Amino acid sequence: MRDSEQQTLDEDSSQDPWTEVLGFTDLATTEREEKIEEVKRIIEDLGSDHPELFEDEAISAQDYQRELRDAVFSLGGKYRQSHGADNEDIVREIFLEPAQDAGKLSFVDQRGSERIDFKGTLSDTGESFAMDVKGGEGQSIGHLLVPSNTDLLILWSERNARNTKSPPSRLNEVINRAVRWGFNNSEEPGLMVIRDEPAGAVTDDGKVIPDIVVFPSEYPTPENPHPPMPALDELPAVELIFETLTGNRGLQNEEIKKHIWWHELHYSSSSGSGQIEKEIYNCYDESIRLGTRSIDYERISDVE
Repeated sequence: MRDSEQQTLDEDSSQDPWTEVLGFTDLATTEREEKIEEVKRIIEDLGSDHPELFEDEAISAQDYQRELRDAVFSLGGKYRQSHGADNEDIVREIFLEPAQDAGKLSFVDQRGSERIDFKGTLSDTGESFAMDVKGGEGQSIGHLLVPSNTDLLILWSERNARNTKSPPSRLNEVINRAVRWGFNNSEEPGLMVIRDEPAGAVTDDGKVIPDIVVFPSEYPTPENPHPPMPALDELPAVELIFETLTGNRGLQNEEIKKHIWWHELHYSSSSGSGQIEKEIYNCYDESIRLGTRSIDYERISDVE
């Protein structure tokens, strides 16, 4: 973080680092909730408050009020269907195909034949990767089947729901599920990409900046309680994702560092039973952290 920016934060303790520094949109504000309530009121009362709007329409104001409930339910189904049915296609279109066209990777679309969406190879390093794409809450993450030759497992959360949640809540709910799934299934996700179109930060030209969570090179065990974290210059896949999605190159770029999250994992037996201790903090400013709780190593439950 620049000294001038840190000084500004120190002088104005009311400044929200999530919105003012990292650039998120907070969907959990009272102002937004009030706007949503006003939109709902307008929709519900339109026929009675403004019957004149229906004079040139095929239905009357009375028809509108009578059919409103069924119409709203139908629209709700339409919007819910669009929130997730095409997540894999979105990721293919915005990342995998452009990166392949640029000669940065090659990939195969595995949907319909295997229980992982994509697998491929990074051109510069030769690393094999497997990628699975989920919606905002990471549904069905427990059903993955990761190829045995995978060097890097990437979980991608394509968020498109505008449910009212603060930026840290929107990040945490998908990260926690991924970690628990990894321990339950003896898998080690290396990266989690969270692209949040409704609430994520954007570049000056309007491109959504993903947040990328970096996990240890290995997950902790009683025999290996403190696995090391990779260094920033050891993350070619992270650099490629940011370059392809935002046009920004180099992980030392300030705008990019604001959206890299270190997720440390440690095994501890200090409480008398095995615990997985977690720390999640921002690469640009380590004082910006996600609240998280330890996991009982012996009682990690299945993720459905």
